[in-house]
Amino acid sequence: MRLSIKLLYCGLLLTNPVLAQLPSSDAGRLQRWRDNPLSLFVHWGPVSRIGKEISWSRQAYGKARYDSLYRGFNPTRFNALEWVRMAKRNGFKQIVLTAKHHDGFCLWDTKTVSYNIMHSPFGRDVCKELAQAAHQEGLPIGWYFSVGDWKDPDCRNPATNDVFVQRMLTQVRELLTNYGKISLLWIDFEGWPSPTHPKQVYDLARRLQPDIIINNRLEPFTPDESHARVGPYSDYATPENFVAGYGKVPWETCTNMGHQWAWKFGDTPRPLPECVQTLLRCIGGNGNLLFNIGPDSTGVFPASFVSRTNEMGDWINQHAEAIYQVRGGPYMPTRQYVSTYRKNRVYVYLFPESPAEIRLPPLAGSIKKAQLLNGKTVTVNQKPDGLYISLPASSRDSVATVIALTLDRSAASVELIRPFTSSGALSYGQQARASSALGNFLHDASAAVDDNPNTAWKPGRRTDVDFNAYYGRNVHYMSDSVMNLFQHTGWLEIDLGKSQSISRIAVSELVYQKSQIKDFTIQYQKAGRWITLVRDTTMGNWSKEITPVRAQRFRLVINDSSGYPGVREFQLFGTSRPEQTNNG
Repeated sequence: MRLSIKLLYCGLLLTNPVLAQLPSSDAGRLQRWRDNPLSLFVHWGPVSRIGKEISWSRQAYGKARYDSLYRGFNPTRFNALEWVRMAKRNGFKQIVLTAKHHDGFCLWDTKTVSYNIMHSPFGRDVCKELAQAAHQEGLPIGWYFSVGDWKDPDCRNPATNDVFVQRMLTQVRELLTNYGKISLLWIDFEGWPSPTHPKQVYDLARRLQPDIIINNRLEPFTPDESHARVGPYSDYATPENFVAGYGKVPWETCTNMGHQWAWKFGDTPRPLPECVQTLLRCIGGNGNLLFNIGPDSTGVFPASFVSRTNEMGDWINQHAEAIYQVRGGPYMPTRQYVSTYRKNRVYVYLFPESPAEIRLPPLAGSIKKAQLLNGKTVTVNQKPDGLYISLPASSRDSVATVIALTLDRSAASVELIRPFTSSGALSYGQQARASSALGNFLHDASAAVDDNPNTAWKPGRRTDVDFNAYYGRNVHYMSDSVMNLFQHTGWLEIDLGKSQSISRIAVSELVYQKSQIKDFTIQYQKAGRWITLVRDTTMGNWSKEITPVRAQRFRLVINDSSGYPGVREFQLFGTSRPEQTNNG
């Protein structure tokens, strides 16, 4: 996990227009986790003595100095029960602790290495005490675990990596054997392929804890912090430091209440509205939130963070009906509102920036009742052109106003409802497909027709590569050898549903570090043949007026690129613009 403070809202992601349902086998294992979407993340260790980023500060601080911090690490004020009770009373339904981060320090009594909490002045098994407290309070407990280890000289060493792998697997075995039921194993990725094949870790965890949930960073080969691919050795996606929008796969945003992945001198918590709205945008997008707070070197959470957590808990507890045991939808998220549902009730969360009267797209079925959670009636008018909600200032909440709509049918039977277009593009929300895609979340073909520049279609992995051969190798994900494992050419096709006249085309590029689209073509289909409209060598934010051409299908073809290319939007405009709105 890297420090990457970004906006906590990144808009909507258009996916399959039917509310997502998990396969029954996964649904049983993941249901409790999805029903309780807020968890507390705790990044902690000897690094809290210096208030710097955990693991990532090791190089600049000096490896020897960093690795010696544990000799003075004595958090005498650590009280596991206080941690658990603070989380529980404020609506957090799980705790995930950094049992071992990339720096290799172990917060438990491991028998594999001496670089652990038992060899510090503290000399107490933190994982044991936290697990016992969590079990006592009925709160699920999970471990963050880095399969890579920057301190261990055997890790990814061609001669001794096998030795390291056995040591690492023993650590996993200890964590999943010695501390009772563990609900979640949160694997992290630090830039290099897993030291071992993911199947070894995945199968071991499943064997030791059959109901455990495992995130998707065992086999990342990830080109950015979206961590959007859910492969065979994972249960859910893990976008980092931003809210992903709507996802049809299980997902969870991990981010900070503060501004660093560990305690920081002088850090302050984010404002209450931002904290709560981050959670609401996650659940409105059909996802979860893993919210991090870092204790200081004495073992306590800073007072300002405890205060903000209590404020957040007060708000959550008052609105619990609309937060737990819900699913995202049927309205797709926007900047001004999100929605969730349970049975025949739809909960619409209006944020302060929404107008006094807001128009949402039409809602199928009849609304039998509309009210705030306190029972106060809300004025809602259903019209053919939309759902109109009026709220006087006296009824508005400074964080989010939650309106419960009772329908005449199950909300799960209502198809996903796209927001009104913000661009006026004829391509908005149309069927899109691609030659390949990085995954079915955030970077699939539909991400380029969603009016959201914060999602992007990315071509996928090459199919002629043996990815298994890269596990255990000391190659960084930004190296040429790893970047070349991904497609640098490909096509993105939009089907407008019928033949339409197009007079302007706009495309925008997602530039990530070394990525660059160097040659692209835009085509249209005529009589079964693809005809080239334009070709260029620089994309960026590209737009061109063209002599109107009538067609149903259009293609963007990437002929050459470097790094991890991505296309934010592929927009087609007619001679007249359809209605646009600011309500989203």
